[in-house]
Amino acid sequence: MNGWPDDYTARRHLVVFGDSVAVGQNDPDPSGGWIGWAGRLAAHLDMPRGHIANAARVGAVIADVVRDQLPAVAHLRPGLVVINCGMNDALNGFQNADVADRLEEVFDWSARMGAAAIAAPVPHPPLLYRGLMSDFRKKRVQQRIHEFNDALSRSAKACGMTFLPPEAVPRVDHPSLWSPDGIHLNSDGHAYVAEVIADIARDLLSARTI
Repeated sequence: MNGWPDDYTARRHLVVFGDSVAVGQNDPDPSGGWIGWAGRLAAHLDMPRGHIANAARVGAVIADVVRDQLPAVAHLRPGLVVINCGMNDALNGFQNADVADRLEEVFDWSARMGAAAIAAPVPHPPLLYRGLMSDFRKKRVQQRIHEFNDALSRSAKACGMTFLPPEAVPRVDHPSLWSPDGIHLNSDGHAYVAEVIADIARDLLSARTI
């Protein structure tokens, strides 16, 4: 399925869920495609790039993660799962109860597979501060970001998984880490996120016997 082997049984395998940021958009790989924080994370953890099952898709919301991405990797047994989603939900709107239920599906699956799971917070991209949207819409998106991060935190805690709080990535909102479009990280941004996640992932993986 999707070219991924059936024997993802060791901690040296990574499954990624999410949207265009998780895909790695705007962090080009010289050999083609994108590197992204996922590829950089794998390098930090000494994982071969072929050990990444990146199910993320451009434009995805959390409903897409559960409906499309999770079934695509459900046969795998990864050591580490990272979910990086929520910006599209914040921009387009969502129901809190639906988000909580879907997040718990992802975390529950990770737990059943014996994997460590990390949820990255939704940042505040520069696009919000460029005057391209009304003050009302900007405040509404900011509120949705807060609500989505709160759902991530509660769902992760309920399932014994890890939420990376916004204060753990204090530089991620800085404009220098974002592409000119103001909605996607640039290469420096992906490198920063990968470094932060790697520090946490090492501790989680060292505490698990997989």
